[in-house]
Amino acid sequence: MSTRTTSRNQLWLAAVVLPIVTILLFGFTGGMVQLNSWISGIALGCAEAAIFIFIGFLIHRRKAASAAVPFFIASGAIIGIYAVSVLLEVILLGYLFKLPVSSYMMIHLITLLVFFVVLGLVALVGKYAGTHEQRETDHLTGKREIVDWIGSIRRKLSQMPVENIQALDRQVAELEETLRYSDPITHSSLVEVEHLIQQKIAMLEDQVALIGGSQKEQHHELTEQAVHIIRDILRTVQDRNTALLKAKAGST
Repeated sequence: MSTRTTSRNQLWLAAVVLPIVTILLFGFTGGMVQLNSWISGIALGCAEAAIFIFIGFLIHRRKAASAAVPFFIASGAIIGIYAVSVLLEVILLGYLFKLPVSSYMMIHLITLLVFFVVLGLVALVGKYAGTHEQRETDHLTGKREIVDWIGSIRRKLSQMPVENIQALDRQVAELEETLRYSDPITHSSLVEVEHLIQQKIAMLEDQVALIGGSQKEQHHELTEQAVHIIRDILRTVQDRNTALLKAKAGST
């Protein structure tokens, strides 16, 4: 078991044990009959649990998406404010002013409710931001893989002892550059087009392999077919880029 896993498990244990100990200590110090003491213990126990759970969550999500980091900071600040508020309520309202049980309990319940609502909203926004960043990362990775794919096809071409292969290589280079500078962040309406482009690139790869394994008299015909496939891919990519611009313009 790794050190990080051990530390996280210890924090989860502390998040359960320490609040219980706090509740019992406050209950016993109040003579077991003073409800305000039990309420104070429960409130402080909730604050302790929130702190330990948050620290454990940070350890678990140490490599979180960068877009979610500000929301982790905001969550930590909210938990800190909640813990300080509970402590002040216990000291001021529970011991100095000695509020009635009903009022004292209501104040702690309101504090807890506000804490949950605010923290929940921050968590939802943070989750959305992290998901959005992960989606963009996936798109960038997919684009890089496709460009590398085209690059591998070019390398195969350069190793072929075929006459006049330079013209085909220039076509593949043009395709590579077009894909390299295309917007990688696609739109949900273009998923089928993206798959179609990949299918056509696979056809091009098969065609290049066919050229390499063919007889000399077949090279010209097969090369022309490869050029036709490349031009078809370029048209599809251009159509995709145009449709993507329109889709993004329509969504703004």
